[in-house]
This record gives sequence, structure tokens and C-alpha cells, in this order.
Amino acid sequence: MTLNHSNYFHQLNMRHFKHTAELTGLVYEPTRLFSTDNPIDLNQIRTVINNIRAQPNECLSIIGTSDRLLMHLIGTDSVINICQRDVKSADETLDILTRYEHGEVDIQVLQNQLTKVLAEFKANSIQFERPVEKTANFIANITIALIILSSTVVLFFTIWLSRAVSLVLTKREEAMTALAQSEERNKQLAYNDTLTGLPNRNSLEHTINTAIARSNRSKSQFAVMFIDLDQFKDINDSLGHTVGDELLMEMGKRIDDTLRENDSVVRFGGDEFVAVTDCFDSTEITDLIAQRIIDAIREPVKLTNIESYITASIGIACYPQNGINATTLLKHADTAMYQAKNAGKNQHQAYDKQTSHKQNRRLNIVNQLHQAISNNEFSLAYQPVVRLADGCTVGSEALLRWTNADNETIGPDEFIPIAENSGQIIEIGNWVLLQAFQQCKIWHDAGAINHAMAINVSSQQLKDPLFAKRLADLLTRFSLPAQCINIEITENSIVTEDQNSVTTLYELGELGTRLLLDDFGTGYSCLSYLKDLPFDVLKIDKSFMPANTTIASTIIAMGHELNMEIIAEGIESQDCYEYLKNLNCQYGQGYLFQKPVPPHEFDIFKRFD
Repeated sequence: MTLNHSNYFHQLNMRHFKHTAELTGLVYEPTRLFSTDNPIDLNQIRTVINNIRAQPNECLSIIGTSDRLLMHLIGTDSVINICQRDVKSADETLDILTRYEHGEVDIQVLQNQLTKVLAEFKANSIQFERPVEKTANFIANITIALIILSSTVVLFFTIWLSRAVSLVLTKREEAMTALAQSEERNKQLAYNDTLTGLPNRNSLEHTINTAIARSNRSKSQFAVMFIDLDQFKDINDSLGHTVGDELLMEMGKRIDDTLRENDSVVRFGGDEFVAVTDCFDSTEITDLIAQRIIDAIREPVKLTNIESYITASIGIACYPQNGINATTLLKHADTAMYQAKNAGKNQHQAYDKQTSHKQNRRLNIVNQLHQAISNNEFSLAYQPVVRLADGCTVGSEALLRWTNADNETIGPDEFIPIAENSGQIIEIGNWVLLQAFQQCKIWHDAGAINHAMAINVSSQQLKDPLFAKRLADLLTRFSLPAQCINIEITENSIVTEDQNSVTTLYELGELGTRLLLDDFGTGYSCLSYLKDLPFDVLKIDKSFMPANTTIASTIIAMGHELNMEIIAEGIESQDCYEYLKNLNCQYGQGYLFQKPVPPHEFDIFKRFD
């Protein structure tokens, strides 16, 4: 064990602290547990954790048996325990990261582990310095003592010993200087962003608390502004991380230059910044500051000799009306930023409690949907499809219903879009397919051998390259003819630019299932995809019944020209029934015949005269 070892340990700890700061920048998310706009980069997190793990491993490889004995004698062997804890924490986190990728744990478990291990890494960096410094001091002091003792015994070697003492003192001074420099660099890493030079989020709570104290003294208010660059991911993906870093440095400088003298800006992480304003008397001042930031950011910036443009969305939370502590203010500013993004981006929004309530409800629904299938909260209701010429029931549409664990009935118009955005629609859609196939098989075995089951499918399911195979497997499993399965796709969900979706449509057509274009007339109503895609049936949206019979008659005529069958939704009166029948509309659905009902209330042989 030498002074050089101790100095090298300081260098390793500096790298450990740097990688820990990088990990801090990757894992902190104030409110978005399930966001898809800016998902966590798992590979980058794994790389940083491996980098952190390398430092304690290298320390352990340097320490030999004699070193361990010496450190035990002087009470500094905690260095070994700290390094072993660091490696263990890193291994546990890498294991949970792998299990999350395999779907064995959810994102909450991963986030909790990352938050826990981040705190452990920071604590270990701080605890590591004290025993290393003590070891260096002990070695230096014992060396000096031995040299001085030897000089009194062997006078002949006085000159040589004095030089040795001088050398040791010089080494000790170098070690102490290196330690002081290491501590100073650690402080810089802890509270300043290495890329932009701005304060980082570790200093944010102190900044906001200082503003709160200043605001209380002056009986005024201040604002926290959460700033997110709108198109940063596109630029970063297309031009590379180096150009992305240049853009972040430029945007950080622009924001800093735009603020007033006593305002401050922090790089929160990624493409997000937080500005904390000084005290003000009127909220108009915050609007002015936010608009100045937006104007500065959207000025053209030259990247790789090309002028590029970027915008920002800003959320504003004011003290004390939007929060009385740093955590609440930051959370509400972040929520307001998402309100600005949802409103179209390139703008600023003040925190709105009602909109926040809607966002919280969306998050609650996302959380509840995770347990809905396992808790048997979903069910299917069935509405008859009637042949208008003779009133016979020829099929049904399976409609998803959800009553959550709190016994609250949540309509599909609310939870289906949320499930699509959160990615849960795939699992839910597979459950619907299985239940609808089972029911269709029951009715076929009961004698309704031509009964057609219509099943609604989302655009996310169409993008799945294995969807058609999954449908074919179900047809084989339940011994059902393909023509008795109707796949309904809403007009607005058709994604003609996505090759997987188009391929799936043709695979379904080749399989023999019938494709129904639902809600026709409410979306883009592009005639080209009626001609180019293999749809068999048009469904007229219920909003045209009976209010706009002209549009309905036009759609029916167009469908006949394209040799497509027509189903009219929303038939609620006998007059509407007769009108559609006279137009040669083949099929219909609506409350005139029956509302959606559970399968035991559905009459598969009913005829409506």
C-alpha cells in the first residue's frame, strides 16, 4: 500500500462520482411513470451502471493481502466494504433491469431500484474519501516517523534520510493537493452540468427554497418554469448525439441570456431546463419572460452547416398559489408543460388544476388497466346485426365494457384511447379476441352456424406482424369458418403509411375474414384506400342517423358502386329502418333492434318484423 495507491483511489472515486452524476441525469422523472414521449434509455442506463461498477472493482484488484492487514490495523478497511457494497448494488440493479426487459417486473419496481441505487452510489462516493485520506495520512506519518528515528540512530545517513523525508513530504503534499482538487471537482460535478455549465438539478431544490424565503420576506410571488425542447429527439436521432449536445449548449445559453439578472436557469436533464424567476408583482411578467424564452429558442440555429429550427413548450407554476414547496411547484410546472405540449407545443401554459385532475385520472386509469384482466373487470356486450330485408339477426358486434375495482363503469371512449397510448391495447385486444371467439363458437354449436361475429381492432394491433397468424390460430382452435369473423377497423385508425398495417390487412383478407370499415364518413374519408385496401363492408356512422340522410344515401350509393356491403349504425326508429331498406342498405344496428346486452340476454335467432 503506497501513497500512489491512495492518490489513484481518489482518481477512481472522481470517475465514480462522474458516472453517478450521469446516472442521475438519466433516471429522474418528476411525474411521468408511463410516458411514451421520452422513454427511459435502458441501454444507456446499463452502460453507466457498468461504468460505475468498474471503479470499485479496480480498487479491490489493487488491494493485496498485506494491504488488507495494514488497513485493518489502522481502521480503514471500510474501503473494502464500500467497494463490495457498490459492486453488489450495481449487480442487483443490472439484474432488475434485465428482468424488466423480460417483463418479469413492472416499471415501478425498476424506477424504485434506480432511485435506491442512485442514493447508495452517492453515499458510497462520499464515504469512500474519509478512509482513503486516513490511509494516506497514516502511511505518510509513519514513514516520516521511521525516517526521523533512523536518523537519530545512524547519523552517518543523515543527509540521505533528510532527502528521503523531503521526498515523502513532497509526495504527501501532492497527495493532499490531489485530494483537495478531487473534492473541488466532485463539488463541481455534484452541482453543475458538465455539458452546458449551468447548475444541475441537484442544486434546484436549494434554488427554489431560496426563492421561497426571498418571496416570503418581500410578500411577493415568483415562478418556476419547466422548459422542454419540442423537436430535440428528432434532431438528436437524425444528426447524432454530438450535434444534439451542441444544440443543448446553445439552447441553455439562449435561455440564460434571456432571463433577468436575478433569475436562474438549471439544466434539469435531457432536453429539459427549469427557470426560477425572481420576485414579481404581476403574473404578466411571467408571461413576458416565458414568451421571450420561446422567441429566443425558435430563432434558427446552424447545425452541421444547416439552419435548423426548434421550439419549446413551457409550463409555469407560481408560488404560493400553485404550491408552497419545491416538490409541488416543480410537479405542477411539469404538468403545465405537458398541457402546453398537448395544446400544440411552441407555447407556454400556466398550471391549471382542472387539467391536472384530468391528467391524474389518465394515470390512474393506466394503473388500473394493468390489473383489469387479472381481476376479471372486463366483459363483452353484444349488439345484433340485422338483415334489413327480412329483419333476421345475422350476426353481432362484440363491444368491450369495463367496471373497475372501485365499481366505477368507465366508457370505452375514455379508456380505449388511453390504453392505445400506453401500449396496453395489445393485451386487452388479445383478451377481446379470445372471448369473442369463444362466444361465437358457443352460438355456432347452438345452431347459428352462419352467425358472424364483428370484433373491433385498433391500429396498434394491425401493426403487429403476427396479428394475422394469431387470428388464424384462433380459427383453427375453435373450428370456426373465417367468413364468420368480421374485423372492424375505424376509419381514423387506418395507417396507410405503415407497411405492417397494410400487410396485415391483406393477410386478413387472404385468410378469409371479412374487413369492415367502421365510422365511415367521420374521418378523412379517402376514397383511395377504399379502392386500394381489401375492405368488404362499409359501416355508416350513427351520427348520420337520422339527422343527415343525404350523406347516408351517398355513402350507400358509393358502397354499391364499389361492390361493398353496407351496415348502418344508430337505427332508432321505424322510419329510419324503412328509409334505409328502400335505399338497399343490406344491414343495420341500433336501439330499434336491441341495445348491447350480455350473451345470456342475446337471442341469436330473433327476427325483427
